[in-house]
Amino acid sequence: MKIIPQTSAGIEIAGQDLRIAVLRTFAGKRRLIRMDVLPGFIGLTDEDKLSNLSTYFKKHKLTGLNIHLTVPGAWGVTRDLEFPAAVAAGDALRSAVALQVENLSPWGLDEIYWDFASEPAPKGVRTIVVHVGIVSHAVLDPWIALFRSARLALTGASLSSLSWAHGAAVLWGTERPVMVLAAEPNYVEGTLVRGDRIHAIHTPGSDAARMSSMSASQLLRAGRIDSPDDVRLVSHGASAQEAGLEPIQLPVDGARGAAGFGAISTALLGLVKSGFRLNLIPAPLRFQRNVLQYVPTYALVTLLVVLGGLAWIREPYQQSLYAQRLDDEGRRLSVEVRSVAEQETRLNAASDRLGALETLIRSRDANLETLRELSRTLPQGTWLSSYSSQDNVVMIAGYSESAASIQKLLEDSPVFRDVQFTASITRDAAGKDRFTIRASIEVRP
Repeated sequence: MKIIPQTSAGIEIAGQDLRIAVLRTFAGKRRLIRMDVLPGFIGLTDEDKLSNLSTYFKKHKLTGLNIHLTVPGAWGVTRDLEFPAAVAAGDALRSAVALQVENLSPWGLDEIYWDFASEPAPKGVRTIVVHVGIVSHAVLDPWIALFRSARLALTGASLSSLSWAHGAAVLWGTERPVMVLAAEPNYVEGTLVRGDRIHAIHTPGSDAARMSSMSASQLLRAGRIDSPDDVRLVSHGASAQEAGLEPIQLPVDGARGAAGFGAISTALLGLVKSGFRLNLIPAPLRFQRNVLQYVPTYALVTLLVVLGGLAWIREPYQQSLYAQRLDDEGRRLSVEVRSVAEQETRLNAASDRLGALETLIRSRDANLETLRELSRTLPQGTWLSSYSSQDNVVMIAGYSESAASIQKLLEDSPVFRDVQFTASITRDAAGKDRFTIRASIEVRP
């Protein structure tokens, strides 16, 4: 599929008229841009032909298009030749065709232009069919000179039967036979395309209906087709309606019926390849455009492609650059974060040591404070026989003049609470009260 629009102009010589079609192809679709007729063009003088042709192309701004020309089949010779498939490689086929052209042409070799076309030989096929077109210098040279004088790009020329076969193959393929009938005021020209073979006929006369019927019958016999229902009929020409030929819609956007089939097929010569496309204008005589004029266009296209590529890679490049900067910033911050983490670790360690110290301070031995308070609180004449301390609970035992007063003294002390006798008070031989007291330590360091 072509993604760049291409436009080509096709000119068909039909009777005394020129039929001109401008065709554009883009994204697999074909559209007819213009379809015009220059009536009575063949009967004009050379000066009038030049003037009319130049005026038409300038008026419609078509001077920059490549132009292909189709001349009537009666102006040249069309033949199908069969060759072994082994000959189809390289220049061997052209040499083989050249040997046959001298026998096919009614003119001398130095008086003709010729070319051939064929489809590549499929695998397993032993022979190929080659389509040969021949036209004399006297026919084609005036047209080459006319277009050159008008500064128009005549890039190719073909005979009508070959041009129509090319159009039929491009538009519908070659699976089903196609018969093309062109009914003009003074003749009927027909072509039958069946597979890779062409059968052509030219019938002069003014009775378009009768000549069309005769031409169709002869083409069916030549192509060995039993029923006309198996053939796709394409009719066109100035007398097609008079001949009673039913029009067919072409698969081209903008085309109305098949009235311009010949010119449209000619325009397709410049757009699409097929096994029937050939060019009777030799390469040195074809219109050659100065390739330097395309340098600015190609430079601009290249610049646009480069800009498009830069725009396409801009976003991922920026993302890559931002990611790199983030990595660098992350590495820089990781050093600072590592230092802060080390300081935090040291601070946590110091905090742990401080907590341990506070725990140690809070849990220091309270025995000294308890003993100090006991020495201050106990009355004279009281002495202790035992003392124990565990889990902030002290147990004391001893002798006193009045054991009952000791409980009261300890309860009034801010150091002790829950003061209780754990055993009954007994009196010894010296008259002292023997006591055993349990108390909780209230004071926290």
